[in-house]
Amino acid sequence: MSDQPFLAPKQQRSQQTQEKLLKALHHSLKSKFFEHISIKELADYADVSVGTFYRRFKNKESLLPMLYQDFGIDLNNWVTELETQDYKNLNDVVNTLCHKTFVFLSSQQGIFRTLHLNSRLHSELLGTDKHINRRVIYQRLAQLITQTDTKVSEVAAGTAVFLIVSSLLDKVLYHDLTPAIACPLSAAQYAQELPKIVLAYLG
Repeated sequence: MSDQPFLAPKQQRSQQTQEKLLKALHHSLKSKFFEHISIKELADYADVSVGTFYRRFKNKESLLPMLYQDFGIDLNNWVTELETQDYKNLNDVVNTLCHKTFVFLSSQQGIFRTLHLNSRLHSELLGTDKHINRRVIYQRLAQLITQTDTKVSEVAAGTAVFLIVSSLLDKVLYHDLTPAIACPLSAAQYAQELPKIVLAYLG
């Protein structure tokens, strides 16, 4: 992707066009992989011409920074919701984190898969969101653990968050691929077993 994959909208009409195309991408990702979605399909759903698309975007991949930024808002809201809950103890917070992470990943599989794969193919994508710092997001999740049990170190809490997110990501997105196939459980069953692993690690 180039440094400027899409033109920043200066007029309200242009902004509305971008929003409609982003909405179209969200819609298509519910049933298709990103690589199988055509520009014509996006343009038709957004009720704009293919020519209009190309006046604003270089290619389909140029939508990814917008998707990444938009998802950042959802991610921030999700963590904020977790922060508003009352947790009785370490067991409660770990079980909640595992369950809620599974539900969140499952509800947005298409978006997660698209961003997960493309951020590795196009690492510059990771710097396109100037509003939501992903590192801070994970620190906030770790703080849910350390604030509930002050005996747990920041390092241990961060490691637990990594284990929860990364392993559930594999089970939800790539359940029939390696390494997820090493575990015979479904993603939902694994989400129920995972707290035992995390709690054993946290001691």
